[in-house]
Amino acid sequence: MDWQDDERRQPRVSARERVAALRAQRRRGWWRFLRFGGLALAVLVTVWGLGWLWNAFAASMRLSDPRPVTGGATPANTVFRQPFTVLLLGIDQRDDGAEGVRSDTLILAYVNPNERWVSLLSIPRDTVAVIRGLGEQKINAAYSYGYHHAADLYGRGVDPAAAGAALATETVATLLNLPIDYVAQIDFAGFERLIDAIGGVVIDVPYPLLDSSFPTADYGYERIFIPAGLQVLDGATALRYARSRHGSSDFDRARRQQAIVRAALATVRSRGMLDQASALSALLAEARRSIKTTLPIDDPAALRELIALAQSLETDRIATFSINPREVAVVAEIGSDIYWNRRDLAALVERVRAGPRLDHEPATVQVLNGTPVNGLAARVSRALDNAGFHTLPPANTERRETTVIIDYAGKPTALARLAAHLGLPATQVFANPPADAPPQPLGADIVLLLGRDYNPAWALTP
Repeated sequence: MDWQDDERRQPRVSARERVAALRAQRRRGWWRFLRFGGLALAVLVTVWGLGWLWNAFAASMRLSDPRPVTGGATPANTVFRQPFTVLLLGIDQRDDGAEGVRSDTLILAYVNPNERWVSLLSIPRDTVAVIRGLGEQKINAAYSYGYHHAADLYGRGVDPAAAGAALATETVATLLNLPIDYVAQIDFAGFERLIDAIGGVVIDVPYPLLDSSFPTADYGYERIFIPAGLQVLDGATALRYARSRHGSSDFDRARRQQAIVRAALATVRSRGMLDQASALSALLAEARRSIKTTLPIDDPAALRELIALAQSLETDRIATFSINPREVAVVAEIGSDIYWNRRDLAALVERVRAGPRLDHEPATVQVLNGTPVNGLAARVSRALDNAGFHTLPPANTERRETTVIIDYAGKPTALARLAAHLGLPATQVFANPPADAPPQPLGADIVLLLGRDYNPAWALTP
């Protein structure tokens, strides 16, 4: 029969051979299991190792926040879904500690992650504020006092740097009546390294900066000069540009510091440093050396949100403000101590919280000098430029007693903004040219005619 023939053709397999075959099959199964299991284990070990390395990396940047917690912890997945505030501190800390440690720069960042904008508010270091444990003192004394009295203020074992940052944060929050969520601090050496790490910053210096008494690291002085014009500043030059205060006012110093912050962000974005793994790694490595912060950067999800925000933040979505006499009235000035009007300060904070006014209609403003003060129109134009207005070259006009604003081109939003900025009453603001108005200057939408009643604060550059 056919099946019998087939059976005869099949080789006979002994019992011993069948057992050996089964054992070989089991061995292959175990090797397959070990191979895939080993791969899975290797992946797990790698992920764990990367997590450990990241935690170690983040731990070197993390600054504890010893302030009492007033509410429950924010869930990690919602940490940057609502507006938040960060106090940026520039710290003057010398290696020998001969003059202690102090905050040289205070800038509040109000961040709206949903609408992708940031407001920067510079706080002059001569501002008088109430400091816990000290009373009314210059606000830059808060960091130093907290640093040297960490145990008294926040308990034993608290890092002095964390205590200094915490007291500075408390003081700013009280001054502005605004909660401060996080703090980030950097010292002078770290600032230089970070600017060098991104290849320098491009700054259009509006006018020459000369400082014959710029402080050096060895407590001496040097003469510095930075010419006007578009240029790339390395870390050392950028630090001088940000810190100099003898060649101009402290309010101009705030403007320069904000310009560097904006330029640094623009440089990082334009060079794609956040998109390139090697560049991002180098940048984070330098940040690890230079920055201390209470931001939750040890949470990878939170860090990704911060990087995504930085990647999408356009420079025109960064609004800049400063506490200065043009925006806030000075109640008293005793020596270098400045006492600010609380009502004006509250109004400025509301503008900070409102963010950049992106709905402004484009309009060009020309300032005409109708006073006997030489160069007044140029100084007012420069101040308006720094406040975000687009101005034409200034010129002179006939002498006049009263300052007026005239809209020649139907720009009601820009007209209202300029009037509010200068604080002019409605009787001095014209939506249409009056009968005695001068001819419309070429290219000008709105004209500011300066009269003898001008406010000197209009010419102050923050």
